[in-house]
Amino acid sequence: MGRIASLDDLDLRSLLRLDADLTDKTLEEFLELIRRRYRLSGVAYFCPSFRGYSLTDPFILRTRGAAWADAYRTTRRALNDPIIQIGARSMLPIDWARIRRRSKDENLRIGDEGDRQGLIIPVRGPTNGVWALFLVKSKETDAEWTARRQERTTDLVHVANYVHQRACEMHGEAPPAELNAITKREIEALEWAAEGKTVEDIAILMRISAETVKAHLDSARYKLGALTRIHAVTKAIRSGLVH
Repeated sequence: MGRIASLDDLDLRSLLRLDADLTDKTLEEFLELIRRRYRLSGVAYFCPSFRGYSLTDPFILRTRGAAWADAYRTTRRALNDPIIQIGARSMLPIDWARIRRRSKDENLRIGDEGDRQGLIIPVRGPTNGVWALFLVKSKETDAEWTARRQERTTDLVHVANYVHQRACEMHGEAPPAELNAITKREIEALEWAAEGKTVEDIAILMRISAETVKAHLDSARYKLGALTRIHAVTKAIRSGLVH
């Protein structure tokens, strides 16, 4: 089936467009981009904790292949759905298979017809009480899903937090980015990355370990509200942090 896409494969122009024009439409278009790149059958973002929303009337973003997500709003399934109940109590990603094993509901139906696999990724913050779930589903066989699950989950956790951050901005739940919070060492790492240096190159130049370089870049990425390191470098240049 070929190599699965990674975050580094994402179109930077799409991310920058989302930064400049943050709306429900552009965020849903981003979810669709994720769905295609990771060969998923559907992606949805579910947040009942924004002001004005609730479990019976959640804020939902979804791809075209996730029509099932609307059922949460129209039938109030969220009140009794094991997906929501377990996801709301969890801190780590959950495979659908685990829910099926734990559920005693013989009529439990996750996703649409033909969806064999899926992940529930809980996300929280940036303020107390704000939480959401990022849900993905796939029609892959057990063998196909297992072969790709680890690398795919790592990326999708980043994606889930990025989508949550953007959604929080739309709903006034996220404080503005504080560029002053980015440290001098993080800026230095970004500057070297902007010059095309690899993590290993930067480690030598900064006289620190490669793991520390990654930590600096990832910390800066999070503070800048960027999804990838390349995205972070681009945002740092546009904000004047890096010249």
